Amino acid sequence: MTETQDKPALSKFAPAGFKPAAADAVPTAAPSVLFYDAVIFGGGIAGLWLANTLLRAGYNVILFEKDTLGGRQTLASQGMIHGGQKYTLEGAVTQHASSIARMPERWEACLGGYGEIDLTSVKFLSENQIMWPAGSLLSDVAVFGAAQLVNAATTKLKQPEIPDALKAPGKKFKGSVYSMPEKVLDTRTLVQALAAPLKGRLFKGGVSEILPDGQAAVDGVVMQAQMLIFTAGTGNEDAFKMLKIEKRLSQRRPLRQVMVRPLPEPLYGHGIVGKPKPRMTVTAHPNGRDGYVWYLGGNIAEEGAKMSEDETLQFARKELESVFPHIDWSDKQWATWAGDRAEPYDEEGHLPPGPFVQQRGRVMVAWPTKLTFAPALADRMMDKLRERKIMPEYKTEPPADKFAPAEVGRYPWEDAAWRKLRGA
Repeated sequence: MTETQDKPALSKFAPAGFKPAAADAVPTAAPSVLFYDAVIFGGGIAGLWLANTLLRAGYNVILFEKDTLGGRQTLASQGMIHGGQKYTLEGAVTQHASSIARMPERWEACLGGYGEIDLTSVKFLSENQIMWPAGSLLSDVAVFGAAQLVNAATTKLKQPEIPDALKAPGKKFKGSVYSMPEKVLDTRTLVQALAAPLKGRLFKGGVSEILPDGQAAVDGVVMQAQMLIFTAGTGNEDAFKMLKIEKRLSQRRPLRQVMVRPLPEPLYGHGIVGKPKPRMTVTAHPNGRDGYVWYLGGNIAEEGAKMSEDETLQFARKELESVFPHIDWSDKQWATWAGDRAEPYDEEGHLPPGPFVQQRGRVMVAWPTKLTFAPALADRMMDKLRERKIMPEYKTEPPADKFAPAEVGRYPWEDAAWRKLRGA
């Protein structure tokens, strides 16, 4: 998918007599055609952050989400704003790790109220993330090095500071635990904070057809935009199909996250072994009077994607029993969330070093690759607009009379099919 300067062409789904306008022309089309500077498809963190950035720059932007805001990927993420420490475990700082290491301070500014977007209403699940040796041959020094490579503020915790979840009652934790000042966010409050400045511009709707000249049909309504932007994760593949692009331009990374409840203590961080990836990544989410839901990623989620749900849960239980032998896992409830992380295609299956934009004419397909990269993706998109000299122009009101407003989604554990495991 290469960048072209396609001239607007007559859309086969435009109203009779419709002649699309160039971006620098005054719209003269039928009233049923709506003109905007940018139409974004995909209401996760990437799309919401980008919409805020464009609106602040004066662009007339609207966003469509076919399901719920944050509902497919963002609310199923672990909410970690990290500096890429888990990408340094091979003993070297990769290009991906170097790029992501610059992101936490951007987020910190916004969360503190002095960045480009006001995120002061976002709630924190934890102010810090930890790294601990999880039944590993990897030395304490190596665990510390993996963290410090991307965050020099890493500190070694004293025994009283080590989370209770890691320790048997009345006993000390054997090994060193390191803390990084990188926050874990309540992602629903993050979605709500990003949606607030966009009130009246976020709609529920599915795109059925697009053209490279910036025309789109959304639930039967025809629009012309200076730029159509897809930030829809797996939904980006629909853009390639509608553009009739046969070349493979995306890849999927399947995951099966595991949920277990109730846990009396929270935990936020990475259990490290002598491999390039964490044995497990754990976040904890309040579960009312029952304590916490532990949400498990890392190697558990990646290995679980190769298994059935039953096999995944049995594997996760064995892993947890090994790493946390002091916790009784027989009385817990279990569930999984299965999904695909969509990314730009790489022949060797690697992550790109940072946010990625594929372009054809007036259609851009954008991939943040990680929640943390959302600000950098917005930067990349603004660079693209400047390169093409696309300036704010259209004044059309958002189509509130034609579409219902998009609503914020739910967490996976709120809708999960919870159950006890056999033999428990």
